[in-house]
Amino acid sequence: GGVAPLQLRRPPRGGSAAMALASLWPVALSSVAVLAGAAELVRIQEAANVQGWWRGPLAPGSEEVDVVIALRNWNMDKLDREVLAVSSPSSARYGQHLRPAEVADLTSAAPGAQIAVGGWLRGAGILAVPSRWGDRLEFRATVAQVEAVFKTRVVRLEQVGRRSAILQAADLFAPAEVAKDIAAVFGLHGIPLQRPPAPAFGPLAPKVNPALLREVHQVSGVEVSRIGRNRRAVVEFHDQRVNRWDLATFFDRYVPSAQPSDRNFTCRLGDCEAKRWEPPSAEAMVDLQYLMGPVPGVETEVWSFSSMSWCADLKNWTVHVLDSDDPPLVFSIGYGVQGSLDQIQGCGHEMVANVEEDFVKIAARGVTLIFSSGDGGSGGTFGLKSKLWPAWPGSAPHATSVGATQFEPLSREQLATGAFGSGGGFSWRSKRPSWQDRAVEAFLANPMARLPVAQDFARDGRAVPDLAALGVGLEAVSGDRSFAGGGTAAAAPFFASLVSLLNEYRLQHGQSPLGFLNPLIYEMAAAGKGFADITRGGNRRDRWAKPLREGFSCTRGWDAVTGWGVPRFQDLLEYVKSLPSGRRQEEVVV
Repeated sequence: GGVAPLQLRRPPRGGSAAMALASLWPVALSSVAVLAGAAELVRIQEAANVQGWWRGPLAPGSEEVDVVIALRNWNMDKLDREVLAVSSPSSARYGQHLRPAEVADLTSAAPGAQIAVGGWLRGAGILAVPSRWGDRLEFRATVAQVEAVFKTRVVRLEQVGRRSAILQAADLFAPAEVAKDIAAVFGLHGIPLQRPPAPAFGPLAPKVNPALLREVHQVSGVEVSRIGRNRRAVVEFHDQRVNRWDLATFFDRYVPSAQPSDRNFTCRLGDCEAKRWEPPSAEAMVDLQYLMGPVPGVETEVWSFSSMSWCADLKNWTVHVLDSDDPPLVFSIGYGVQGSLDQIQGCGHEMVANVEEDFVKIAARGVTLIFSSGDGGSGGTFGLKSKLWPAWPGSAPHATSVGATQFEPLSREQLATGAFGSGGGFSWRSKRPSWQDRAVEAFLANPMARLPVAQDFARDGRAVPDLAALGVGLEAVSGDRSFAGGGTAAAAPFFASLVSLLNEYRLQHGQSPLGFLNPLIYEMAAAGKGFADITRGGNRRDRWAKPLREGFSCTRGWDAVTGWGVPRFQDLLEYVKSLPSGRRQEEVVV
């Protein structure tokens, strides 16, 4: 199951009539107006005022939307402990990941919740389909049905200065006896994610290709078998497409020793390929080329989602991972938002929290999620004081966040990138996990970190990035043209390729995949293994390299610019060889 794209319709230009209809929105938002007619109703999700969008006319009642109701998960604190047990090298259960049914048995809502919520929907003429694991209900309904069941109004949300619109609901309400079982509603709130172009580099930028990456990071010692269950994937959103012709050209130019089959990939979900006459997305091509090129031969997939709500796309992706008995073992995601998610994307806290709970489930399953840390530096501003926001979802506790470095001029020494701001900082949404306490406390106590003023960053929040990799001057091909790519979205797939090679070693030796990496990374790096420390540079600059008022500096050990530093593959491999096998001798009792 999944979420089909919301229907995009061109809005009417109603002038004053449209503005008059838009004035009805505050009435729909008013809890007083709704509760007056039904005292048992409670608000289950609040609509946001999204920057750059305005509320247009009411949507016709006959238009259809696709909706997912995520049911409230149980025992997430217990599942989090399970994840730590199977992801910490010092644990006797390291690598013994949970099976899909075990995750579902522990966390999914009780059958009574599906019955109650499904019955409530049927009362409005909506037939919802329960998910495989009982964690959600999905349905397609008309605007009139949505308005009736959620006691809301649906309008056309229009982007300022553009002739485009999406359907958007006001606040959502449900009876109290049903509301207690609902965690979030996807498909009625949120806007598409507009992926900004990758940073541009001048002619003096170093030329970095897969062969150079393999040399610098000492990538050797594992031969890819090209058979078995080792798979990896990139995830693309909102019409970011790739093509096979540019990938073939990339391999011909930069990976000529690869086998012919190494340039193959599979569109697992969605329409991931551009037509022959259409230009692909340059950023998506970098994603794919630097997942496949540095470590050729591992089976690769592209997962693509293009609804009118990025929040819904994220949910669509995570539930497809969880519904699969055999998903790819590593996902690379070069997307993120620095700032208030409700104001920028319309993603309310209910939706964000539910997606992060899916990340915990994915971690329990032994799947690695690798995100770019963003190219906006510390997330601050040039002049006025403001909160410093790290990029989400990379700042979620169960994601691995990758920042970016660059070569020194005329040298192969690395420092934090100055061509743009490598994203890093402290989450306002998530508390700091225990596995990074010691490293982060040492950074906070180091005067060389040059911390922002206390009220501008969340010093007790999840700290990112976890590591870094080269993100400037990566040679790529798009539209049959070579160009210098980069950004943290180029660093992330390269590190994901290394993880896929480490998984290859473990699978060839009858061991479990690495799964959730962060406890391993912090234990290994604290012992001085696995990473080359980056001690120069900072992230007081935005994606265009303009200065920011506040940020962080690189230090010895972990820092909020480049994490633990850049990977040394031979160190990683030797450490991975010493890990427990992860083979399960008996059923895990959860």
